[in-house]
Amino acid sequence: MAKLLSAALILLSVGGVIARGQKLMGEPLSDGDKSKIIESVLDLELRTQASVSDFANIRKVSSDNIEFVELSYIAKLGFTLVAGSHLRESKKDRVVEYLLFKTISLRDGVALVVLSRVTEGQPCFGAAFSHERNYTYESRRTAGGWVSQLTQRPPPMVSFALKYSAVTR
Repeated sequence: MAKLLSAALILLSVGGVIARGQKLMGEPLSDGDKSKIIESVLDLELRTQASVSDFANIRKVSSDNIEFVELSYIAKLGFTLVAGSHLRESKKDRVVEYLLFKTISLRDGVALVVLSRVTEGQPCFGAAFSHERNYTYESRRTAGGWVSQLTQRPPPMVSFALKYSAVTR
C-alpha cells in the first residue's frame, strides 16, 4: 500500500511539472493581438532597416504563418502582404527579398517574435541560392497597445576580402 501511495505521489508531481512546463511553452494569443504585435514589429522593422548597418529596404511580407492579418495593418506601414505560394513561384526565375514571420509565441506576458529577412532565388547567371537572417523581437502589452523591441540580431556577415597592407621598398 505504501509503495502504491508513493508511486501515485511521484506520478502526480511529475505530471504537475510536465503540465507546468507545457503552460510555460506558450499561451494562446488572439489573432487580434497577433495582428497588433505584427504591426508593432513592422513599425520597428522600418526603423531598423533605415539604420546604416542593415542596408535593407525590404517591403514584401510573406503571408506564411500570418494569413489572419488584414492587409490594412501591413499596407498602412508601407509593406505589401504577398502570398507565400507566389514568393515560392517567383524565386524560380528571379531573386526575391521578403520578410517572413517564423514564430509568434507568448511567454510570461511577453510575445517573442522571430522575423526572418529572406533573399532567395535564381539569378540570371548563377546557381539558385537562399539566404535568411533571423531577428528576434520582444513585444509587451502597454496601455497604448503592443510595443516591440529588437532583442537579438544575427551576427554580422563576415567578409573574406583580402586586406592588403602597404609594402615599402
